[in-house]
Amino acid sequence: MIRFQKIVSLLAVILLLAQPLMARSLSGPRLVPEGSVTLLKTGAVVESEMPAPTGVLMACNGQCFIEADGVQLLGADKTVFAVHEDHDAFTVLVDTGSVSFAMRADAKPVEFKTPFDAFLAKPALIPVSSEAVIRGSLEVTESRAVLTMAEGSLELTNDQGQKLLKAGNSIVLAKGMRLSAADAEALSGAAVATATLAIIGASIVAVAGGGGGGGGGGDSDEASPQ
Repeated sequence: MIRFQKIVSLLAVILLLAQPLMARSLSGPRLVPEGSVTLLKTGAVVESEMPAPTGVLMACNGQCFIEADGVQLLGADKTVFAVHEDHDAFTVLVDTGSVSFAMRADAKPVEFKTPFDAFLAKPALIPVSSEAVIRGSLEVTESRAVLTMAEGSLELTNDQGQKLLKAGNSIVLAKGMRLSAADAEALSGAAVATATLAIIGASIVAVAGGGGGGGGGGDSDEASPQ
């Protein structure tokens, strides 16, 4: 019986992330564990849907799903991350592991935080073929963080300025690495990593290429937000 309930819960998570984001207002981010989630601050173990704890690091035992207004997140098994929503932005802090994300074109800006750097991300180019949903992933290990786009493009802003991250391209930050202005500019048109994204509902392979070639294909089906 317990196994059946977990299967039903997993199917619900898969359907939620695969479908276009609903244009609805939520009272706050919701946490849906596929297995269980440990709240590191208290050690409490969560096995059923509940409001996502604000700013509290969560360790996923199995996949865990977060749904907010205009944003969906899927944390992979063993991922440790936290979320926080305020009036102006939605913050995703990934300490370790991988978080896949989907954003509506009209979603609040999302601030991605890692042990290496932080970016404020805003939708820039919207994939017209996927009902205006931007998809990607953020993977964090002990040595680096990789932000990879699968569909659409994001305008990223940090203390080094702005850059455009297009579909098929990635940004890599390594331990002790600080990007120069020239490196930051190069990242806006060229991928620096190869990543395979397991976005539920489709098998998307994002291959990072040189010279901005990978990003060029992503623009052909994209349009600037209105």
